[in-house]
Amino acid sequence: MKILSVAGESVPPSKGGSPADTFERSMASYEKDGQQKSITVTYVRYFEKVLAEKGIYDQEAEGVPVNRLVAILYLEHHGEARENRHYINDTEAFLKLFSGFSLSKWKEKYPVLSLA
Repeated sequence: MKILSVAGESVPPSKGGSPADTFERSMASYEKDGQQKSITVTYVRYFEKVLAEKGIYDQEAEGVPVNRLVAILYLEHHGEARENRHYINDTEAFLKLFSGFSLSKWKEKYPVLSLA
């Protein structure tokens, strides 16, 4: 798998008082088996705080936003997934994505990505 690009964004709030402003979106384009594909993972923003509180990953200290990491981590853990859009609303499922995560190893593995 060759990573082509990554991006992250806060999900824009919708009209009608929707809680959409509490979500983040992580997107990645990649090449696999000669085909270009993309993946989008939407998750509850609160999970970023949980990562920091548990000492797993603190985006403020590391300088790379969580929403720039999640799509690739999802691919690494669920490469067999057929759909290209995913939603995570379970804290434990989200934390599992960061099991054994190291930003320095990440940068070694994906040197072509500008994550900062």
